[in-house]
Amino acid sequence: MPIDAVQHSIHIRRKKNEVVFHNIARLRALGLQAETHQELLDALHPWNGPITLKFENNLPLALGAFGALLILAIFIAPSNIWMQGCVFLGCLLMFWAYISYEHRQPLEDVLAYLEEIALSTKYQLRFQQQPQHISIPLNPLHFIGHLKRLFPLFERGSLSNEITRYASTVWEDENGQQHQVLVFQYHYVDELQVYDKNGNSVKVMEVHKDLWGVFVFDIALHGLAVSTSRRKFSPAYPHPWHSSDIRTNQKLKFYGSDPMHMAKLLTPGMVMRLSNFFEQRQGDLLFHPEKHMLCYLGPHDLFQVSSQNQNIQDIPALRGHLRTFKLLELEQLHTDLTQFLK
Repeated sequence: MPIDAVQHSIHIRRKKNEVVFHNIARLRALGLQAETHQELLDALHPWNGPITLKFENNLPLALGAFGALLILAIFIAPSNIWMQGCVFLGCLLMFWAYISYEHRQPLEDVLAYLEEIALSTKYQLRFQQQPQHISIPLNPLHFIGHLKRLFPLFERGSLSNEITRYASTVWEDENGQQHQVLVFQYHYVDELQVYDKNGNSVKVMEVHKDLWGVFVFDIALHGLAVSTSRRKFSPAYPHPWHSSDIRTNQKLKFYGSDPMHMAKLLTPGMVMRLSNFFEQRQGDLLFHPEKHMLCYLGPHDLFQVSSQNQNIQDIPALRGHLRTFKLLELEQLHTDLTQFLK
């Protein structure tokens, strides 16, 4: 009987989706328990249970499609009472399909949670935490606000200028020298007005943009700004400087807080190191005139995860993603910046 087939389909679907919800709860518990990246991977193999991470939604999709067909039937004979009844039945079926459809959001949430745990353990990133060298933790808003005021890089948005995400870590070069680092994402919003031919404002648009960068603490260099753009950094860095190399001048702009200091600092070797640092990247690199710290800001997403497993529908695919993913831009910046600071 058709009704028996539907009941059986509903029962099978409920069982399959219960397994997925159970796996979601189990994954969240594993994330709370794992202290290292390897512990997280070991907890996913062997799994010892059903491995699916895909909701069964064939029945709601079929009901929705059938309901849509019944609604479209009204165009055949709009005045026919039976066709009107089909529209009512179609609406009921589509409502049933909507409330019974299992959205993927709970899965996306737990996958994002595990990915952040893996990032924290694999790259030693302490998200939304201040660097370890700060003995007395500050209020997060005051801490971020203080860092933004140190460098003339965070006033690009006319409506909003926010560091929305950050993580502290420690970078170590090949000689064992350590650097306290804060990796961050900078989000700003510009307001653009569109004018008509009479010069009247007819539309206001908000343009959202993101940049990524790092603060590095306890740096010996100071009073220098290097940029691949034509931005100026007055009044903190009012003095421009030009290299004797035409190609370097075409790519990089140099500014400093003191011309005598710049003349001593920007030796041919230093200019070559800066040129090598910006060989494969764009952005701004600023060394504070007084504080022993630097700030790099550029368009490369330092939190972007690269992986061969993009469509995760089971536990083995999830483990493969967490095992092989990389933060390629962050790794490259780590290598280039520690090489420059040696």
